[in-house]
Amino acid sequence: MVTSTSHPPTRGRKRFQYDLRNATEAIEQGFEVQGLRILSAVPGDEDGSFDCTIAHTNGDLIASLTVLVSDSSEYPSDHTFFCSSQDDLPANVLCITGSVHEDGALTIQDLLMRLLERLAKRTAATHGQGSYRADSEDEHDADEHDDDDDDEDDAADYDLDDDLGLMGAAVGRSKLDQTVLQREFNEIVAYGYHPGFVPFGQDDFALSVSLPAKSLADTIPARALMAWDKQLLSRPQHLTLLISGLRGVYPVVQQDATYTDAAHFLGSVPHFRLGLTPGYKPTPDEAAETLRRYGFKEGYDAHPADPVEEPLYDDYDEEVYDADTDSNENQDDAPEEDEEPLVGFQPFSLSSSLESLLNGHFLRILQLRIRYELGWAGAETLWWEVETSQQAVGDIMRWRGQDIRSADAADELLSESYALPADPLLERNADAPINLPLLAFSYLMRRITLCPRYCLVCHQQLKQDLDALKPYVCSSKLCTYQYYNLNRGPSLEYEIRANPVTVDILVSLAYIAAAEGALDSPLPVGMGLRVKPRAGSSVLTDPDGLCDFDQLQLPEMRSAITYLIDSLPPISDMKKHLEQSRGAGRAKPRLQDFDRAIPDAAWSILRWIVASCTAHLEELTSDEEQVKNIGSEWRQFRFSVGAPDAEAKFRTALQQAQRENANARRYPSLYAFHGSPAKNWHSIIRHGLWFRDIAHGRAYGNGVYFAKDGNVSTGSYSRAASSCWRNSASRIINCVALAEIVNLPTKFVSTQPFFVVAQTEWIICRYLMVKSSGSGSGTPAPTYQSFLGMWPTSGAPQAPEPEQIDESIPYVPLDPAHPLTLGTMTIRIPEPTFALEKVLTTRREEYVSVDYDEDDLKIFEAAPIVPAAPSPVEDDEEAVDDWRHDRAWVEQCIEHLIPPPTESSVQATNTLQRELKGILKEQKAARSLRELGWYFPEDLIGDNLYQWIVELHSFDPTLPVAQDMARCGVNSLVFEIRFPADFPHAPPFFRILKPRFLGFSQGGGGHVTLGGSMCMDLLTADGWLPSYSISAVLLQIKLAISNLDPKAARLAPNWDTPYNIQEALAGYKRAAATHGWKVPRGMDRIAY
Repeated sequence: MVTSTSHPPTRGRKRFQYDLRNATEAIEQGFEVQGLRILSAVPGDEDGSFDCTIAHTNGDLIASLTVLVSDSSEYPSDHTFFCSSQDDLPANVLCITGSVHEDGALTIQDLLMRLLERLAKRTAATHGQGSYRADSEDEHDADEHDDDDDDEDDAADYDLDDDLGLMGAAVGRSKLDQTVLQREFNEIVAYGYHPGFVPFGQDDFALSVSLPAKSLADTIPARALMAWDKQLLSRPQHLTLLISGLRGVYPVVQQDATYTDAAHFLGSVPHFRLGLTPGYKPTPDEAAETLRRYGFKEGYDAHPADPVEEPLYDDYDEEVYDADTDSNENQDDAPEEDEEPLVGFQPFSLSSSLESLLNGHFLRILQLRIRYELGWAGAETLWWEVETSQQAVGDIMRWRGQDIRSADAADELLSESYALPADPLLERNADAPINLPLLAFSYLMRRITLCPRYCLVCHQQLKQDLDALKPYVCSSKLCTYQYYNLNRGPSLEYEIRANPVTVDILVSLAYIAAAEGALDSPLPVGMGLRVKPRAGSSVLTDPDGLCDFDQLQLPEMRSAITYLIDSLPPISDMKKHLEQSRGAGRAKPRLQDFDRAIPDAAWSILRWIVASCTAHLEELTSDEEQVKNIGSEWRQFRFSVGAPDAEAKFRTALQQAQRENANARRYPSLYAFHGSPAKNWHSIIRHGLWFRDIAHGRAYGNGVYFAKDGNVSTGSYSRAASSCWRNSASRIINCVALAEIVNLPTKFVSTQPFFVVAQTEWIICRYLMVKSSGSGSGTPAPTYQSFLGMWPTSGAPQAPEPEQIDESIPYVPLDPAHPLTLGTMTIRIPEPTFALEKVLTTRREEYVSVDYDEDDLKIFEAAPIVPAAPSPVEDDEEAVDDWRHDRAWVEQCIEHLIPPPTESSVQATNTLQRELKGILKEQKAARSLRELGWYFPEDLIGDNLYQWIVELHSFDPTLPVAQDMARCGVNSLVFEIRFPADFPHAPPFFRILKPRFLGFSQGGGGHVTLGGSMCMDLLTADGWLPSYSISAVLLQIKLAISNLDPKAARLAPNWDTPYNIQEALAGYKRAAATHGWKVPRGMDRIAY
């Protein structure tokens, strides 16, 4: 959501109105997340409120919401949002809107983004239930994130689900068909993948599918894998897809990929997580930690930086660099396999984007593919069209079916140049079951193989004809904004942990560019940065002494950026902070928790520096990869500019040169050096080499200047930095690029004494050489004057001697007509694939075949399960200790029962008839009433279906409530159930008639309110689902009453006094208000 760059107020009502206007402007331009969009956001009737409407991109309305801020004067830092609606929303949508207040102080933009993301996740689930059986789509559901809270009062916090959100299966209610799972596991193995079963408790579980990470290199170039994430091939490990949220149900989808009845009833919503694991699947503890949605904040040890002062070189801590150097030396000496072993389930650079694709779109794409017999490309094209056009899917296929299917034809051509994974759907019969884990993993493998062709944010295919090395974003402004400002690409925390050297280089170069007046567009504007202006600035500040960064003049912006970067601690300290060990259930440490004295804007600048880098930088430390005869004072980095079209244009130019020139066919490219002042490299890394600005004159024409002799570039052209970030580990002095150029010198602007190339698409940077203030053996840390380009006389580097060349290493063939030299020495460039092949060979030798554990062997070896049909219990078979109905007790309880509800409807009546028939059938089929736990007296069924009497009994005798019942001679808890006219879309009202319980404020518990109603969200508009059966709800109520946390249920001293309907309704509403649950519309009428 793009924000305005006009001067924003600091806080309060004006800031609230300012952010609301920005949000409205962004919505008018079109604001979508995973198939959902906000149609409008307008000021509400109350001060500090606004109304917004959320819908599917096809136009189907999801919710019309009113958002209220607790105190607009505290916005945007110390407030709370509350969300409500005048409409009856689907229960799981209410679950999300009702939890908005738990998210803390968000801006309006962040609130709307989070709402859309959560709603998109939930609607992905409910859309699966028959969402494509008609030409238009359905509605509802959502959830996720943040910290727990405690409640007091009569309606204390009674969450039955654990905080992981993965043990939601009711005990004894598992719907796992092991025969189906066995068949699917065998099929997964047949495709060369490894299935896994990860149990959680008694009835819930997760599934996994994995592949040895080294196998990725069989179908994807190893260089691309290393550019995406060097960890992929760094150690023996598995690429693992973890599928949770099944709630004890399997299978969860039918033949058309819509949800089964059991999955819908128990709320099964497959949730996908992607990461790297040391084995073929994570352990239950590792999986639980990975899936944890909530965590307790912990006081992590921070490594605060020294107080920020004006940076002086003499203040730098030499140990910072020495530690980093030692680390690099160790890497040189140690082989790759000495990497620390992988622990747990670890995400990698593409995890976030691919998880968003799978959780937000996969099931809907799969449904479309099956329904219309499309390939993956065609189904994706159809789904993106559904999302963006607001048209029914059937209409789109009628009008544009040929275009949709042409995407599959193009995909077949694509398979000629890409090794795509096998497609299980091509071998499936139309009526065959869906192997969800296999299809999800095969689709995942396809998208990983083709990831540079797709946007990391919206997941749609890039419009440009590109074949970039690294995945990127499309040209959409919204995707670009989300990538940079909302960290929708690889996370900053991940980059710091995985690539600390690269992050340090990027921050150091940004500092040099800003401090030396070279930092230019793009600048970190539009990010809402609040900064301290430099002394003497004419910009007005707010009472907190801060001003809007966007209002500063360019020199002041550069000054503010240097100040903020100098506020940051060393990257090595950030890495240590993020990698601190944490106990189970503890939240991961965040950068913002490192030191609260560091301005928030400093972390935003750090995120911008890393996210705006469209290049791949990888330090070269091994002999097989380093360019030879460069000199030990230069640190070498593999350098590929990340702009996607640069690589594609360069390859096109190479092919054209080979068609035109015989020498180019043998030697397609040249290599040459480009020197530029250190202050320019922040820009070069983002844009590549261009010649917009004149740095050293253009005596030989307009173009990018290169030298075949490195001494020319590393001399006067590579002017040294005159400034340095105070916490830099790299302490950069000079930078020089080694670039590859199309070998058509006759078309260069000039070839003597320099190559001058006007066609920037003929140039691609391959290596970056960085000279640091401690680089080179025996070179001391320089004095401040050294940054002016003057090495101290003591220890000045000598002319490098030729390196010993290992001829067993293959080298790139260079055109002898244009030798590449450094003084008198010939530069040799190793063949890039050589070192990678050695790594792959090591990985293949280390890999050990999978040994399935006991849980998986039970699945593989399970015999077919034939469920026995339940039979009624004969009287003479009845257990002597079975529970017996006490008619006299029940008649005493219903003595003052009020008449049944007077409102009814045809739908509710038909539903109640089916429900009554089902509950009586289940009761008759029970082998024991004691095991059943409830009883429905058939003789008390009246003429009105909207009022039922039910007993709960046979509680665990160790429970305090069971002991109280035994002491008082209470045979059962007698409930009245009253049904509304809009049942099953609205919940029934449950209340106890007798006995009377202690209220929560009186020391009681068990989810029973002071008025005898139940304090449970599933009986409110927030938690109720039309698919719930009464017998299942009775089981949940019994479990709730048996729950000892936070307090045990106890009978009151006046236990024989019946509850009345008025106090029951009052207790119900009081509990709902305490928890923020929505009371169903018309609840008062249910009492009459």
